[in-house]
Amino acid sequence: MVVFCLVKIAIASVFPPYRGGIAQFNEALAAALHSAGHDSMGFNFSRQYPKLLFPGTQQIETGTDSAFASIGMIDSMNPLSWKRSARKIIAWGPDILILPFWTAFLAPSLASLARTAKALDPSLRVVGLFHNANSHDARWFEQTLTRALVRRVDQAWTLSKDVSNRLQEINPNLPIITGFHPLYDHFQPLDNQQDARMQLGLSNKGKVVLFFGLIRPYKGLDMLLNAAIALMHSGEDLQVCIAGEPYEPWTTYQQIIDASPFSSRFALHLKFIPQDQVHTYFSASDLVCLPYKAASQSGVTAIAMHYHKPVVATNVGGLKEYFEGSPIGYLSEPDDLEALIEAIRTALHAQPAQSEDIIAWNHSFSWEAFVLKCLSPQPRK
Repeated sequence: MVVFCLVKIAIASVFPPYRGGIAQFNEALAAALHSAGHDSMGFNFSRQYPKLLFPGTQQIETGTDSAFASIGMIDSMNPLSWKRSARKIIAWGPDILILPFWTAFLAPSLASLARTAKALDPSLRVVGLFHNANSHDARWFEQTLTRALVRRVDQAWTLSKDVSNRLQEINPNLPIITGFHPLYDHFQPLDNQQDARMQLGLSNKGKVVLFFGLIRPYKGLDMLLNAAIALMHSGEDLQVCIAGEPYEPWTTYQQIIDASPFSSRFALHLKFIPQDQVHTYFSASDLVCLPYKAASQSGVTAIAMHYHKPVVATNVGGLKEYFEGSPIGYLSEPDDLEALIEAIRTALHAQPAQSEDIIAWNHSFSWEAFVLKCLSPQPRK
């Protein structure tokens, strides 16, 4: 058994009531640190994105609260708030400050927090928790902002080997711990599949493939639509449920659906899915598909694995790290329609995996294992 010292850990990032996977991840991380015996505290944003720069409908999810985060104090657009927040963080007396990174837009505020906090307490260990090494489809100035943050942290934690490799290119001397995206366990349990399908306007006949999460170009929804239509042409009794808010014009996808003779087999729920409704979509589905063209890792995979739902994903970024040896994971090469078709067909007709095999596999992706890996003493190089 590995023994490590109990410490005070501050996390400066978004927490509920902000919506989305990052806020949920941070809340789960704080809870896991607390369960491990550490004193964890979240320092929330008062403003994450200006309204003009946010492509979604709203940034707050009503009815959600954080058990660990203080009242929002970090304003992404106000440098004065960055210094005030750093002083409040240091006044709390942490041993470690974790700065989750997922978008270059917030890099200036995070870098300022790191710089000011270190100046106030040189013994503080600043950890960058990198969900990716750059925003997807990052432009040159976003890469510059990311590099500036990387230079300010003492250590990096990542959720995939792919991100670790990219950070190593930016700073070869940066100590990096490669972790994984732990499985979420805060969603409601599955419902009866027939009841869930009725709620979502799906037929109880045949199989349901779920595409879940924000709809953005790199997620390859067009590939799934074309693959599903090809499978339907070949006689597969199949429905597709698309659940997520589009962050791009929907027109291109609707044209693909309308051009097929199977438009009635596509159930569209084009909106942000609140936490208390997530279980309904996974209850209704037989298979989850992530036809991504690029990725670091995926919170959707973590949800699907938690619910023991088979997953078809493309071999990009860190996704493959969840599938090598998985009893319910199927990989396809990216941008290869025929390969995606065959992967979905194979998954749909595979024998169900044994529950005990899934549980054993999922255990290695627990929050307990993640905290233990990141905070255990690392061997000297």
